[in-house]
Amino acid sequence: MTFKPYPHAVADGSLGRGLTLLREKIARRVALGPYDSQVSIGLRRDLSVAVSAPEARIAVSLRPFRQEDLPLLFPAGGDASARSELVDVEWRLRATAYGALPSRCFVAVDERSGCPCHIQWLTERGYSEAVRRAGALPALADDEAMLENAFTPVAYRGLGVMAAAINLIAERASALGKRYLLAFVDADNHASLKGVERAGLTPWSIRTKRQFGFGLFRTVRFDAIATNAAPNVRSIAAGGAGRAGGRSEPS
Repeated sequence: MTFKPYPHAVADGSLGRGLTLLREKIARRVALGPYDSQVSIGLRRDLSVAVSAPEARIAVSLRPFRQEDLPLLFPAGGDASARSELVDVEWRLRATAYGALPSRCFVAVDERSGCPCHIQWLTERGYSEAVRRAGALPALADDEAMLENAFTPVAYRGLGVMAAAINLIAERASALGKRYLLAFVDADNHASLKGVERAGLTPWSIRTKRQFGFGLFRTVRFDAIATNAAPNVRSIAAGGAGRAGGRSEPS
């Protein structure tokens, strides 16, 4: 299926919501500035090895995303992180609908109320080279799946929901025949790093993204973590882990 560049165009020939999205894209480019770099920690879990299931402070279950979950996860007047994540979720929903992104969206549900309390994506091999470069993503093997775009609403943060959701998603990945579960988390996102680590993922690589000229030129480098470094998340975030070499490429 062909990816439509203007999926929000309407019958009168205008771009409809597409114009709003274009303005948001321009604003994000300007916000990047002339130069920026970002370091993320790549973590991995071998799904053939049993781990202790992390428990949230509330009972949660997992199910596929439904369209009616959006206003509950991202209510009007949300904080900046929620507004930014909503833009990404809307893009990912369009990309999966048009076959450009082989990704499944899951939500964790608060069993007390039935309300969604966390959203996260499970991506498999098969995304296009353009999507891979734009997202600074690794080339996945057939037995790998990757966690992406985790978000927990403010009211549910600090309850251990993310770690519990990841463990439930790991079970789905294993049922799909995957051996490894990957995730990349910004090195300064300590809360997410803690949640991913609680779910049994351990440091595996370091990704360094650089952009020049308001995002017009981008590079990404993946460095394997030295096996003799035995690092944990905190040591890597502090810059204390050894790198075993890697590769750079334009993105």
